Amino acid sequence: MKKIINAVKKFIHGDASNARIKWSLYGRIWREIGKPQWKWLTAGIIATICAAAAEGYTITLVQRVVDQAFIEKNMGSTYIIGMLIILAFGLKGAFGYARSLLMAKAGLTASAHLQKRIYSHMMHMDVASFYGDGIGKYLNYFGVQAGAVLNLVTGTIVRTVQQIATLAITLGLMVYYAPQLCAILVFLVPALMIPMILIMRKRRKLSRQSFGIANNVSQQLNQTLRGMKTIQAFATQKTEIKRFEHVVNDAIVNSYKSTQANGLRSPLMELVISIGLCVAMILGGHFIVSGAITTGDFTAFLLALTAAYKPAKAITGVGDTVQHGLLAAEVLFDFLDTKPTIRDARDATELHAVQPSIEFRDVNFAYVPEEPVLHDINLRVPAGQVCALVGPSGGGKTTMFNLLERFYEPQTGTIAINGRDIRKYTLDSLRRNISEVSQDVFLFNDTIEANIKYGAPNATHDEVVAAATAANAHDFIMEFPHGYESRVGEGGALLSGGQKQRIAIARAILKNAPILLLDEATSALDTESEKLIQSALKDLMRGRTTFVIAHRLSTILDADIICVIKNGHIIEQGTDAELVALDGEYKKLRDIQFKGKNNTKNKN
Repeated sequence: MKKIINAVKKFIHGDASNARIKWSLYGRIWREIGKPQWKWLTAGIIATICAAAAEGYTITLVQRVVDQAFIEKNMGSTYIIGMLIILAFGLKGAFGYARSLLMAKAGLTASAHLQKRIYSHMMHMDVASFYGDGIGKYLNYFGVQAGAVLNLVTGTIVRTVQQIATLAITLGLMVYYAPQLCAILVFLVPALMIPMILIMRKRRKLSRQSFGIANNVSQQLNQTLRGMKTIQAFATQKTEIKRFEHVVNDAIVNSYKSTQANGLRSPLMELVISIGLCVAMILGGHFIVSGAITTGDFTAFLLALTAAYKPAKAITGVGDTVQHGLLAAEVLFDFLDTKPTIRDARDATELHAVQPSIEFRDVNFAYVPEEPVLHDINLRVPAGQVCALVGPSGGGKTTMFNLLERFYEPQTGTIAINGRDIRKYTLDSLRRNISEVSQDVFLFNDTIEANIKYGAPNATHDEVVAAATAANAHDFIMEFPHGYESRVGEGGALLSGGQKQRIAIARAILKNAPILLLDEATSALDTESEKLIQSALKDLMRGRTTFVIAHRLSTILDADIICVIKNGHIIEQGTDAELVALDGEYKKLRDIQFKGKNNTKNKN
């Protein structure tokens, strides 16, 4: 018995050590998807079995027609049998319709549940995980993987039950009406199974490859759509088209090989069935002549044999679908089992920072271990003060923001708020206490008001207008046909760069967090708008602990602390006057910028 069970496992999965498919996946799939929908699935399976039974009953009715009506010349029973045939097909249709509705309900509910689960899990993943393999990989979880797993539960299982029920009923009828023929035809089974196993192994390998190819297609398409402006600006459409053609060609080759392997299954099935039918007809004729079986029995046997062809063919293809679904489940569950490295500590508490002080203590950080970005950063910003970070691009200024918001964790050292390590605060409360305006503003494809209210969803319309006015955004907003109800487009595509930044500043004003991060917050503004917004930012920064990244030194001359960061080191620190007196790197940067302005004025 153990050998038989192992043979069945090998038929479905092949060599377990090579295929890396664990039988525990079945249990996981049932717990995740099947169990919540067990009532609908059970009802659908019952309806499926009833539909198969109704179909099998029609074969017995045909046998009765042949023997009673045609052979025995009893036409009276023909009318009754004819009505029963209509009833049997009606029941088959009714149960089939019920099965469709029940499985649709189970499938839609399970799909919604699984997509919500994936989406929720993505919301808590580390930000860094979205930059490695691209967003296309995550989109693929919603499409290819989730679809294959759901099809395995709500499609493949029910179809398999239907085919098995139909096959069991038809085989039972064949044994009942002509056991002699069945005993002979059973020797054809090995001739069918051996080539099917070989085909399934080939399909299994191709199915695993198809997931990687599907990821590549999704990533390439997503990257192209997001970078369309850049592609057209550099006139590289032909290059991108060739690149996409290469990816799609890989998919075509894989699909064609899969079709080649799959296409052999049907001819092999038909050949074996035709041989069996030929043998059955020859031997059946001898049995009828000898009186071992009746003409009706033989007719019912032939009908059952031909009826068994379709489910037998479908069942031989189940291994492919099951394998595809299990591979998808393996990929999907690996993702759902991934734990974010940045999460709340067990003893984490809520941060209620009315006047927060912030301190970096011996902080070292690297995105890649061999390439450090920050070296021994030590910086203390008292509550309510403004700290400006200046220096060459790539020095690590934005990285300090990322660490403060815990998008990444330092390899060594700590960052503290009010003297306590930020890892001791919950992530949600930490980020609720921080407002950020970056040079790369992202807006949701929603209304202007919804984007301003994003950090304060309970704010009133008057509060939104007040924040937009303070950010010098109200006037241009009212120029749109629908005012605050105007949509901004994908990523804010319908707004200019300066307009997007003013919306982001209004959003930060409305959020009213005690910690403010400004990463080149006025970089996309013209000179006139920048002057207007600087006064709004000064009001916003008052009473808040603020970090400002600025390349325009004129915007941070009044900062309480100015840090010059170069190659990941804080090389100078102090006020504007102190750093000028130091006559170091800051003085050089200041002289370059203000000398340029003075020369421009002199030329005018």
